[in-house]
Amino acid sequence: MRIIVRRKLSGHVFGVVLCLVGFGVLLMIFWKAWPTVSASSNVFSSLSSYILTEEVDLASIGTLKLIYLSVLGAVFLFLGMFVLVFSRKIIYLSGESVSLQCPYCKNHWKARRAMGWAECPFCRKFIQPLVKKTGTWAH
Repeated sequence: MRIIVRRKLSGHVFGVVLCLVGFGVLLMIFWKAWPTVSASSNVFSSLSSYILTEEVDLASIGTLKLIYLSVLGAVFLFLGMFVLVFSRKIIYLSGESVSLQCPYCKNHWKARRAMGWAECPFCRKFIQPLVKKTGTWAH
């Protein structure tokens, strides 16, 4: 069984941008917290207390706690992954074959799919073949 993966470019780009923004926000929070947290003996507990208590100043608009930014970064990261996963379409090609018949010479041949127009391999005419039966394609 063959698999074809088709990606929608706009969804793929949007998902990558969301992942990068989320990763950038989380990296900025970790970068800001690391000098204070690295001196502690218990890094994880001091990191969580630092994120819960510290605030970041947003260019004279106001202040925002780091926990809100970390939640926003995680949401952007997971939303980007979600968009990346669902912006592609996976097509499974089954291994079925079709028996086609030429309406002129009445010869049969096998093909992977039914065709609207095809060239008969026996009489070399460009025809609309008749579909006679379907079966499993032997590999």
